[in-house]
Amino acid sequence: MKVSIIIPCYNSEAYLGACMDSVLAQTMEDFEAILIDDGSVDGTLAVAQAYAERDTRVRVLAQENRGVAAARNLGLEHARGEWITFVDSDDLLPPDALQTMLSGTDENVDMVVCPHETFDENGPLETVIPQTRWMDRRGEAQRRAAALRLIEGDCVLNIMCCKLHRRALIEREGLRLQAGVKIAEDALFNLEAVLCGRAIAYVNRVAYRYRMHGASAMHAQAAGEMERHRLWLLTMRGMLLRRGQMEAYFAAYVDSAALRLYKDGGVAGVIRRFDADVLPLLPLDDLDEGRLTPSARVLWRLCRSGAYPRVYPLIYPVQVLRRKLGEAAFALRKKKEMPQ
Repeated sequence: MKVSIIIPCYNSEAYLGACMDSVLAQTMEDFEAILIDDGSVDGTLAVAQAYAERDTRVRVLAQENRGVAAARNLGLEHARGEWITFVDSDDLLPPDALQTMLSGTDENVDMVVCPHETFDENGPLETVIPQTRWMDRRGEAQRRAAALRLIEGDCVLNIMCCKLHRRALIEREGLRLQAGVKIAEDALFNLEAVLCGRAIAYVNRVAYRYRMHGASAMHAQAAGEMERHRLWLLTMRGMLLRRGQMEAYFAAYVDSAALRLYKDGGVAGVIRRFDADVLPLLPLDDLDEGRLTPSARVLWRLCRSGAYPRVYPLIYPVQVLRRKLGEAAFALRKKKEMPQ
């Protein structure tokens, strides 16, 4: 079997039919669709079972309500395809989505990434493409460029959908989503897959349609930026240490944590709250100083000495300039690189 499509479902009776119709309309027919009902209290399970009765490629699993990460993990345990892709039960696949993603596969590729389109009840809203040209790199340079985007946050790489993952890599490395992480748990999964995988292929054709509505997870908001991302940062720290990658990405990790404070309160917020909110997240005593890059070593020493908040007004302009240059470069190339 070529592809396993894992579809977690929770109280999605209103949208699941349209989602499944788009799945079953795929031009590439060698797939299985695994629907996981996550303790829905509406008619979601009945809708899922009706599709399983219609088509032998559809399987239905059910669990008590444990969250989307646990539902996806259950799907991974039962998947049989060479490749795995994830679909949310309120979203849609273009008819050629699987064929498009599979066009990027070869024996050296462990992940395929495509752009996606957002839509609402009035129609298409936006086509979302990568913000940097990480896909132009090769080998370790490509993995590093993609990992850096995932640590900071990237609108294409972060999400589970519009991607193929090689199942052999997932099983060999024991990759699973982290239960309990409510924000960016998919980015953590993708980051770990990038760190232990081989090449990432990019196919510049929309392979996913993301529905925007009031109940969408993309719209969910709670507390401040740092508070919402604290568990994500803690879990990322554990994964980078476990994979022996924290030294390589220490500077990016510190920048990402500081960015959460900046979004909450600007430069003054970073100065005021760094020691209380970011410093406890940093595994300063667990790092091998000799494996740090020269710039990361300076940053490590600033954090250890407690001087980081004092010098942040000097660090901040460099970070802003880097982001602004990146945004300007993206704006210049966006029109010509939009999928046709």
